[in-house]
Amino acid sequence: MCGVAGIFSFNNSILKEDLVKFTDSLYHRGPDGSGYNLFLNDTVGLGHRRLSILDLSAAANQPMVSHNNRYWIVYNGEVFNFEEIKTELKKNGTVFNTSTDTEVVLEAYIQYGPECLNMFNGMWAIAIFDTLKNELFISRDRFGIKPLYYANETNNRFVFASETQAFNHLSNFKKTINQKHLQLQQLDVYALEGRGITLYNDIYSLRAGHYAIITPNCKEIKQVQWYDITKNIKINNNSLEQNAEKFYALFKDACKLRLISDVPVATALSGGLDSSSVYSTITSLLNHDSLNRVNKNSNQAFVATFAGLESDETEYAKSVIEYLNGTGNFIEHTHVDIAKFEYQTKLYDCITSTPLYSISAVYEGMKKQGISVSLDGHGVDEMLYGYKDMVYNLYNYYIKSGQSGKAKAISRVLINLYHPDQIPELSVRIQNQLQMSDNPIYSLMFNLKNKANYFLKPHIMHKESYIWREVEDSPESHLDFSSYPIPQRMVFHEFFQRTLPSLLRNFDFAGMVNSVEIRMPFMDYRLVEFIYSLPLHHKIGKGFTKLILREAMQNKLPHDVRARTFKVGISSPWEYWRNGVLKEWTNDMLHSKKCKEAKEMLSPHASEWKIINLALIK
Repeated sequence: MCGVAGIFSFNNSILKEDLVKFTDSLYHRGPDGSGYNLFLNDTVGLGHRRLSILDLSAAANQPMVSHNNRYWIVYNGEVFNFEEIKTELKKNGTVFNTSTDTEVVLEAYIQYGPECLNMFNGMWAIAIFDTLKNELFISRDRFGIKPLYYANETNNRFVFASETQAFNHLSNFKKTINQKHLQLQQLDVYALEGRGITLYNDIYSLRAGHYAIITPNCKEIKQVQWYDITKNIKINNNSLEQNAEKFYALFKDACKLRLISDVPVATALSGGLDSSSVYSTITSLLNHDSLNRVNKNSNQAFVATFAGLESDETEYAKSVIEYLNGTGNFIEHTHVDIAKFEYQTKLYDCITSTPLYSISAVYEGMKKQGISVSLDGHGVDEMLYGYKDMVYNLYNYYIKSGQSGKAKAISRVLINLYHPDQIPELSVRIQNQLQMSDNPIYSLMFNLKNKANYFLKPHIMHKESYIWREVEDSPESHLDFSSYPIPQRMVFHEFFQRTLPSLLRNFDFAGMVNSVEIRMPFMDYRLVEFIYSLPLHHKIGKGFTKLILREAMQNKLPHDVRARTFKVGISSPWEYWRNGVLKEWTNDMLHSKKCKEAKEMLSPHASEWKIINLALIK
């Protein structure tokens, strides 16, 4: 796991100090080593910052050259099934000099070209330079777990890096905010990443499941889609029990693969269903299975605590740890280091709904304990209606389309997502709405009201409300789910186009700013494809979101965690801090020149945090 950077100059030679400065802006992603190589009369440069996870020897350093000295690679990620691929390559006569997956990735590309990507089970951002053809090949994993940003200065140079902030350190590059993209992200912080665009002019994200080949003087970067999930979904007519058994088998194997490491592994445990399921499965594997190349000190859980706040889930995390006889590390959030808070916000270089400080603190705690890898529970919410606004939208879709029976069934799930104190009032409102929904006049008024809100009050579109939000496929994403029913398009949309792409960027940063790699078993492509093959009533129903996961984890978690429906999720308690430990700092910031300039760029509805967020990254 690392940071990568590169410069492909079409006209002029590259100064090595420019490549070094560009690459070393990613030091936090790889403090264990560095490499900088120039090729072809200094017109191509590859840079790498190393976080040592597999093969800790110097032989695994990057940029890495192929056995025939023709190809060079810089690589950020892990291909977890590399031993299997390595065995196949050896049959063809390939000789390996390291025990790292990087060499396997490079030799697989030499053997199979871009088709090798279909063999990989993992997460990656890859750049491979062919010194004979003078071509640069770049690729991202199926779901975009690892980031790769680029800029193409036509007739001048192509540049890429693991983070957008690195472009601040690139010689002769002026980074400017794209006002249209800023407005998109102000309305919805999840609006950009899935579209392959960024907050900045001329800086793009290589899309998930795509690759590109860059040649000298290329005027346009053509991204080629190498992975399409719609071609990998099979009809599933099995029972819930059968599917739960299959789900757990795939999930367990995904965890087993992701335990492979030459350094200790831990889990960021929130106390919610997803991270608890990961921690439970890891503990079971460590206690009962025969494992190869796994560090036995890999059953620690790290928990963020917010004493006295509604967002505190410590009691649930403790319940899981005690149930599994695990080891807990509890990280309190009573103090904010303002210098670190500002530094991380600037480095993240994007707009967020709340600061990433609390998320980052969990991985900081891991690193202090010598942990460099975390297995976490990301990705399953988007596939199994795990968010309240997804359930709202499904409920409102059934109301809008006159399917009151289905709306009633989903309303049970929706009500259960709320805090017990809020349920009585909400139940009355939903009951009244369901009684009215069969009235054609009501349906007409419902649609007119929501269309009016969409155009007249766009700032409320993503807040908790009974607004029906149309599922629109982003034209920039080149993904077309229009042939699927609306309920299925919702989970495609959240996973591939809206929420998850941005959350992946958030957690990648939160981990890597502390030099910690995050692995995500729920995003094993075999499990993802299986989940998308499930019928709707195996995903949501019986009063629960994530139904298949709850069924799969029977007798593997405490009942109060497995059956828990009120969702909190980890995030920084901004309002609490703003009126407490950060009150003076916030007031000073809001009166600063930077914040006044930022406010002019945002709409009148912009929150205080978004104003400060923009001011810090400008």
